[in-house]
Amino acid sequence: MDVFKKNIGEVFDGRYKINRTIGVGGMAIVYEATDLMTNKRVALKMLKDSISDNTQALRRFINESKAVAMLNHPNIVKILDVSVKTEHKFIVMEYIRGITLREYMNRKGTLDWREATEFISQILLALDHAHMKGVIHRDIKPQNIMVMEGGVIKVTDFGIAKIPNAETVTMIDHAIGTIYYISPEQAKGKKIDERSDIYSLGVMYYEMVTGKLPFLAENSYGIMLKHISDTPTPPKKLNPKIPLGLEQIILCAMEKDVVNRYQSASQMLRHIYRIKKDPTTIFQKQTPAPRTPTAEVAIRRTTVHPEEHENAPQKVVPQKISPRTPQSHKAARPARGRRTPEYVPFSVVIVICIAFLALAIIGFVILFYSLANAKVTLPEAQAFLSFAEQAPSTLREEACRFIGYPYL
Repeated sequence: MDVFKKNIGEVFDGRYKINRTIGVGGMAIVYEATDLMTNKRVALKMLKDSISDNTQALRRFINESKAVAMLNHPNIVKILDVSVKTEHKFIVMEYIRGITLREYMNRKGTLDWREATEFISQILLALDHAHMKGVIHRDIKPQNIMVMEGGVIKVTDFGIAKIPNAETVTMIDHAIGTIYYISPEQAKGKKIDERSDIYSLGVMYYEMVTGKLPFLAENSYGIMLKHISDTPTPPKKLNPKIPLGLEQIILCAMEKDVVNRYQSASQMLRHIYRIKKDPTTIFQKQTPAPRTPTAEVAIRRTTVHPEEHENAPQKVVPQKISPRTPQSHKAARPARGRRTPEYVPFSVVIVICIAFLALAIIGFVILFYSLANAKVTLPEAQAFLSFAEQAPSTLREEACRFIGYPYL
């Protein structure tokens, strides 16, 4: 008996009856089941018995349920129930009638750029919602995208998602399929943010419209090195039918340096809307604006660059510019941090000198008056005259007059 079919017909938690196997992944089996309480069809993702005791696998499994439980978007699969306390650990999700994007691409080959762009638009809407909630998928690839009837897209498998205030799993022993879509910073083991999802989406977009992956090598390590350092072949060389503006979008999403990449899903989406409206659109390369912190992601996504706004024409008012002379340039120069020294006016110096001189004269007058009424001995007079020799001539004359000696 097939180990993956052994649960068919079983009822779990007294509520979910297993009908058939939908698919088997690296760590879980997805069943179609019936919710006996609502009589609705659901998808039941059950952790394999062989790894149900694996701490890392269980953490990843629980992480997926937490990540998706935070999200509510028509392009993201919904979680209905979680059971991890019993022997069988599973997540109950909405049932999706469709196939993976990988299966869809295998059937159709290279996609028409318009169809691919429609799919990418829906994925970007889903990612924008997730990023606004602080959830980063970290594993965007065709296997994790479901194509439903009518071309509706659903993003699935948030198993290694990065969620706020939670311990996340590492990339060790991760599926080989991810290596083809891994971002340079993820390959280096560096800290990642929502721009890593944008890179992976750019690689997937590249493959959808060209029918080829941008980087191939003999092993996983070689592929990662190419993501880090190699430049992809321009998509238009592989498929001349795609618009030049679309090629620009793909290559911008795949920039090695996150600063040169689209800074948000909504920013990339605005360019895609312009291409859908006018395929002849060509984008001018801009110097990226400084990225705001993660806590301000919501504010950044509402920012519209002037050249990207379609419904608000910019009115330019000419301004008269006066020529600047060297003198006016110096006058306009802002004050520097170092203070200019302050000088005392010359008039103030004169007043201070006169005041000190007046005080000196008064002092000498008082002293001389005292000496005139006292009996002055010759040694005292000689000592005084010796001192007076160092004083200004006017003072020496006055002093001699007081003590009765002629002024020479």
